[in-house]
Amino acid sequence: MKRLTVLLLAVLMLASCFAGCATKTPDTTTAETTAAVTEGEETKDPNYEADLPAEKFPGDFNILCEGTFWATGDTIYKEEASEDAVDNAVFLRCNKIKDEFGAEIMITPSGDTTSALKNSVKSGDKAYDAVIARMPLIASSAANGDLMDLKEVDGINLSKHYWDQSANEKLSVGGKLYYTIGDIITTEDSATWTMMFNKKMAEAHDIEDLYKVVKEGRWTFDYFYSLLKDSGVAQPNDKGEWDHLATYAFATHMDMGYGFFYAAGLSFIKKDADDIPYIDSSNSEKIQNVLNYSLKVMRDTSLTMDAHKWVHVRAAAHELIAEAFMEDRALFFCEVLATIIGFRSMDTDFGILPLPKYNADQKDYVTFVNPAASLVGVPIYQKSQSNGRRSGVILEAMAYYGHEMIMPEFYEKAIKGKATRDTDSIEMLDIIFTNRMYDLGLINDWGGLASGYNNLVFNNKNDYAKQFKTASKAADKKLKQFLSKIGVG
Repeated sequence: MKRLTVLLLAVLMLASCFAGCATKTPDTTTAETTAAVTEGEETKDPNYEADLPAEKFPGDFNILCEGTFWATGDTIYKEEASEDAVDNAVFLRCNKIKDEFGAEIMITPSGDTTSALKNSVKSGDKAYDAVIARMPLIASSAANGDLMDLKEVDGINLSKHYWDQSANEKLSVGGKLYYTIGDIITTEDSATWTMMFNKKMAEAHDIEDLYKVVKEGRWTFDYFYSLLKDSGVAQPNDKGEWDHLATYAFATHMDMGYGFFYAAGLSFIKKDADDIPYIDSSNSEKIQNVLNYSLKVMRDTSLTMDAHKWVHVRAAAHELIAEAFMEDRALFFCEVLATIIGFRSMDTDFGILPLPKYNADQKDYVTFVNPAASLVGVPIYQKSQSNGRRSGVILEAMAYYGHEMIMPEFYEKAIKGKATRDTDSIEMLDIIFTNRMYDLGLINDWGGLASGYNNLVFNNKNDYAKQFKTASKAADKKLKQFLSKIGVG
């Protein structure tokens, strides 16, 4: 991410030179920024340099994936060149893999990757070289015993930073890693929970520089709520009603319950010194405080527009909150990063922020990756094929060339519009991507522990102790079954 940040800073600096004649823009270029760009041009980080073998692996490289947006078969394989820069980069990567290794990337879409892989394992057809699927589905494949431990897959170097190091750490179980993610696809970036703010509305209501607030560590739950409550942004419609056409301080949807939970540095599952996951019951008081805060923000219909409360108006209710933000009827907006691409034509400038911290004592700003994102794994039967070397080398090459060829185009596409004309939003993206939470408890949702908590937020209920008592028993049973199946614990 830091290499991409340097690249984007350079692009923004160049763009500001051309824009200077047309508009008067404050000069945000500093000696430190210039030095960073110069250093980035001259220095290559070895963590991002691949050590790919000079081997040939001819034939189709078949990836089992979903046929949905978040599974992104489109970011794995493209058959022909495209005018879209990201799609074209995917096409070029496919050609690069073929030229270097003789392997032709192909995908097999499935509505149920878990069942498709299970059937393949049972039949012994060895049909798939890799699987890329939504978090809950690929987690089920791991629980079925249908995935290799990626740490045993020959040819994959998980220490390289084009593999997400946070995912590697948080998704391992007993030292084994059955699925992870990185620059091989863009979905974990697209599905990262992100906050945006309307610059026009912020200026009109004399809100101080929010980038400065973030950098000084003052961007907290209390500070955020004070802006919602005291800024005077929220206004009912012309009839005095709080409907989907009113103006709100905050627009989001029900997954914001998870947003606040993880922003507070919490997780449903923790791991012991032996990397064994367990249900965390030590933070019940803090979780109750975060739940109370979430209800205060989310269930105040004069402050917040929750999309899922408006499905009776439009089934695709997420469109309503997007429209509110684009039409200057929402000061803050929380959704996945992919939404930013849809805002590129927005007339009003907007900025990107991390989610606020629980309090000033919390060290990092934290966000979560929506489980609609995908992870990558290797079918268990590839272990008999020279310990999965063909799968390992090709996936390693895809991740490396994804970082080199696809990710720069993705970030350019995501931030090219009005969202990030200033370098501060680029810095905010760096903060967001540095501290992403991958929680085994959310991905697996053992016993409904995670979904049950979020349902409390959505249904305006605050009895966390009762919910946890019921869910944790079922979760503990499911967790133990999982550990038994994979031979851990």
